[in-house]
Amino acid sequence: MTERPIIGTPTSPSGPTPPSTSAPTSTPAFTVAAGGRLLRHDEVTRGRALLVARLVIGVYLLELLLNMTRPHVLPDEPSLTIFWRFPGMPEEGVLDSFGSLFAIPRTAFWGVLAGIVVGIALQAVIVRMPSKDRRATVLTWAALAALLGSFALFSLFILAKSPLLVLACVPTSAFALWLIHRAQRFGWLPLPMLLTAFGWGALIQWGVGRAFTNLAYGTINGYMYEGTDLTGSTTDGSGNQVDFTFTFDLGYRTIDVTLLHLSTVNQLAAAVGVVLLILMFRHRVTDVVTGLVLGAAAGLGYNFTESVIAIELWSILSSLNGATGGFEYWIRQSASLFGSQVVFGALVGAGIGLAAQTRRRAQRVGLVTAGLVAAIGGAVANEVLSAWLSGLVRDHVGIGGTLDTLVISPAIWLAPQVPFLTVCLLLLRSGIRARVAAARTAVTAEAAEAGVGGAITEREVPFLMDPALRFWALVSTWRRHGPAAARALRRFQRAQLEVAGWRWQQERAAAEAKALGAREQPQAQEEREIQDAQETQETQEVQQAQEAREEGEALRARAMRLRTDVGRLVGS
Repeated sequence: MTERPIIGTPTSPSGPTPPSTSAPTSTPAFTVAAGGRLLRHDEVTRGRALLVARLVIGVYLLELLLNMTRPHVLPDEPSLTIFWRFPGMPEEGVLDSFGSLFAIPRTAFWGVLAGIVVGIALQAVIVRMPSKDRRATVLTWAALAALLGSFALFSLFILAKSPLLVLACVPTSAFALWLIHRAQRFGWLPLPMLLTAFGWGALIQWGVGRAFTNLAYGTINGYMYEGTDLTGSTTDGSGNQVDFTFTFDLGYRTIDVTLLHLSTVNQLAAAVGVVLLILMFRHRVTDVVTGLVLGAAAGLGYNFTESVIAIELWSILSSLNGATGGFEYWIRQSASLFGSQVVFGALVGAGIGLAAQTRRRAQRVGLVTAGLVAAIGGAVANEVLSAWLSGLVRDHVGIGGTLDTLVISPAIWLAPQVPFLTVCLLLLRSGIRARVAAARTAVTAEAAEAGVGGAITEREVPFLMDPALRFWALVSTWRRHGPAAARALRRFQRAQLEVAGWRWQQERAAAEAKALGAREQPQAQEEREIQDAQETQETQEVQQAQEAREEGEALRARAMRLRTDVGRLVGS
């Protein structure tokens, strides 16, 4: 029998060539099966996703209620502080431009309320439909889009005002997202999943932070200074007297609490995004690297929108304090691109990824809480400590000089983030080592089971497990057989690793289910209700196992098609 060539080892034109049965495929690496779906559609997943969205909306409505019932401390305050303007503020000029960046667009506010109403109506329709109806899945994702997607209006308002700044931030953010994707090494997330995480951070997470915090600032101001007399000697057009100096002083006194609120909301929103993505998307590996990558991608998206508004803000204020938008671009899109929100989002995601690996509820809660506390504390410390460090060095360093711009200011901004960045790198290193060990076991097992005719052969195992050998194989194939053969080989290698990732996930899920069943067996024998629940769970597990087998067969079939393509191109 003719032996198949080793993966990545270029064969001579006279060497054996496997028969060509199909044309080169261009199927993306994230496709798991012909005709397969990227989103989950089971009832449990839909229910959990809707529960998360309901919690977010519930907290937002609570923020609205607290803001409406707050004590009024300034003359002629509206029912909601987001609709209030400083008396006598000019309609044009720097102050108006400054205010427009932080004002809540009324269209966006009413759009969120409309989205809540639509989402509730869709859920009412879903309740009346059979649980296995495909239309229920479509309506569930539509309800999620209405409930949470409407918060993106706040971000879109900012991005639409500065299209050139948006374009300027795209290249650096795209490069950073590519590096985050490449950091996985094995068990890559589907590309749409990673892009959705970035979009969540740029649009929904940032919008949630803006919507919640603008309400919270007015609420905090009202409750903290209830009964304070703010009348003074300055008179607006209606004859009301307002002491603007004291008003601004109150703003500075409440900013600390508002900063804590904003940091908490931002990291909770990042956690919601990671949880929803893990629930919604089909993927094979859920571990600390999965959560870390999703959280970092969401943080990068948040940094994208935050950079646009920061650059625009400092450009507006340049005539008052000499600040420049170019410096903000350098800090946020270059020097600290992987700091700040990227690091803190990664911490939140890592906590969720670690929690997904354990079955004990107490450990899950502890891991998620630890990630959130670290991220919230880091975000607050970053703002406070960087300002404090800046005050210490400003008397000794010339502001705006080359040394300050290129070294000192970035160092001051990044210094409080170093401990958190170190933790993220250690978690990533540990997670990658665990993945490599699991990959070696899965690849070896797949090769031993499948034999010569399988998706992975024994002679191909060393190439798959060594990145240097895989790269050498690609370079050699490119030099001997051209770029088309090298691209086909790369797709083939990725498909083989996808098969290994699927096998690893199935073996781990089976081991966890067996361990969980062994722990719960005595209780199941004593209580009939628990036994019924286990029977239902077993039915769901059988269905999931069938879907997993079909997915594995599709992955192996795709790998075999790519093997044929590589052989045809190398042997031609």
